[in-house]
Amino acid sequence: MIKKTSLSRLALSGSSNPSLGAVSPVLLASALALFAVACGGSQETSRNLATSEVGMTNMLAPIFDDGETKIYEVKRGLQFPIVQPDANTMSSLEGEATDPYGRQPWLTTADSKVQLTWTLTNVDTDPHAVEVIIDPWNEFGRYWPGMQVANEAEQELKPNLSGIDYMYPLEGSGAGDASRKSGTYTFDDMNEMAIDFATVMNLIKYPPPPPADADAADPNATLTGYINHAFNVQNRSYNDPYIAAGSPTHPGTYVPATIAGLTGVDFGIRTFESANIAFEVSVEIVDLGNHRVQEEGSDAILLPPTTNVITVGTAAP
Repeated sequence: MIKKTSLSRLALSGSSNPSLGAVSPVLLASALALFAVACGGSQETSRNLATSEVGMTNMLAPIFDDGETKIYEVKRGLQFPIVQPDANTMSSLEGEATDPYGRQPWLTTADSKVQLTWTLTNVDTDPHAVEVIIDPWNEFGRYWPGMQVANEAEQELKPNLSGIDYMYPLEGSGAGDASRKSGTYTFDDMNEMAIDFATVMNLIKYPPPPPADADAADPNATLTGYINHAFNVQNRSYNDPYIAAGSPTHPGTYVPATIAGLTGVDFGIRTFESANIAFEVSVEIVDLGNHRVQEEGSDAILLPPTTNVITVGTAAP
């Protein structure tokens, strides 16, 4: 792992009048101390985690096959190095009821930020369309999209949206650079996913009422629709009237006032045909000054990964 530290620097600029002389070390140290106090005495530190990868081969069995549609999918969990709170701190957090989690989160989006850089490679000579899927974890649960009933009469199922969900066309391996895609889900993108996950948890706790003409055969249809809307990458929490409108049972926005931070992700790929695909991700995680991210080389105990699964999806038959 590589550690890099991003420290705020004091810019001393202005007149270059020689009579002013050089800034003394004492004055410079005092200025830096005052600057640190003005910023709350905290500084950002950044860690680059080791590259993680997951691969799909043409020997993989489909996770879903209804005789017409086949879905192939591989995923892998990636835990972030978040420090575990001590017993006294946890007791204090548990004493503060906070929706939708039940208690105040130890890690919020004010404590850390995450960026994910990825590379997708087609190893086949044939072109493929590959869906990149990233699902969030926080200290209260990990999101599992599952599937939804798309057509009740025909028992047709389709996958729910992941926290980040994009389809990328890849040319065959003989096409050089066209057989690969790479990019970055930025700090803003990942922050939005954390907000969306908190919103989804709020929706599950306070489900929107179904419309009067809702299909009684699928009581989760309305909630599933809201959740897929929240996770849709085209919708952003800050200007989404659908989520902001709330409902008679939950007046105001569904976005919680407190947003739990990301403690990890499930990352993976999905195709609708057999393929040989490689997917690599590297993560940069930044501690925003509250010492929630474990420093590289530290033996601080990590927050254990949650085993609680949050979903309204169904499993593939």
